[in-house]
Amino acid sequence: MAKMKACPVCGQKVGIDKLEGHIKRVHPREKIEVGLDEEEEKEVKAAKKTYKPVSRPKGRWIVLAAAIVIIIVVLAFVLAPRGLKVGDTPPDFTLNDTNGTPWNMDSHVRIGKPILLEFMHPQCSFCQDEVRLPTSPLRSLYNTFSTRIELVSIAITLEEPTFINPPTLETVNGFKSNYSTLWTYLIESSGTHVRDIYEVKGTPNFFLIGTNGKIAYIQRQGGGLDDIIAELNKELTP
Repeated sequence: MAKMKACPVCGQKVGIDKLEGHIKRVHPREKIEVGLDEEEEKEVKAAKKTYKPVSRPKGRWIVLAAAIVIIIVVLAFVLAPRGLKVGDTPPDFTLNDTNGTPWNMDSHVRIGKPILLEFMHPQCSFCQDEVRLPTSPLRSLYNTFSTRIELVSIAITLEEPTFINPPTLETVNGFKSNYSTLWTYLIESSGTHVRDIYEVKGTPNFFLIGTNGKIAYIQRQGGGLDDIIAELNKELTP
């Protein structure tokens, strides 16, 4: 520890290594030389070598760090996958129907008629149950609304080892023939990704596009069609 020495201004005893700082801090207007002898100078130098730097965050670094955190949070929110939801514009796509004719989503949305999209697979037992009998849910829905809506079924690949994937024209036409379904069927080939952009994980999966061109209702795998029918009645009510 450095020896003590009286301040030449106030007389307070201060370590000689702190004396100069004391005068500048406490007596800033005084123009006084500390006046250390050679031995004292050596002692001050030796004492300063033992100092440990104190890290004091500067205000601007705190602001910068806070700004970086805010930017990261905002980017995470913006870039995070949001998932399709009611009110979104349905992603556009073009697929061929069973006659080889291209069917484009945006073109049909502009017509202004409600569109019910069904994602299905010809070998999906739930999809078969939807149309197996005249009173089956999807067949009944079509019979009720066929002149006022557009019903479109999209045959997609399902990760089932016993299924034919991707669905072929033969398997889709076989499904239509077996169950006498009369609406439009589209076939997703191995080079298209409609299933992915609509985030479909299983079948049947329904999207109702309203007269305003926005998604009005989403029904993921499972569940009846009562809610879809209720939404369709809302869309078709003047």
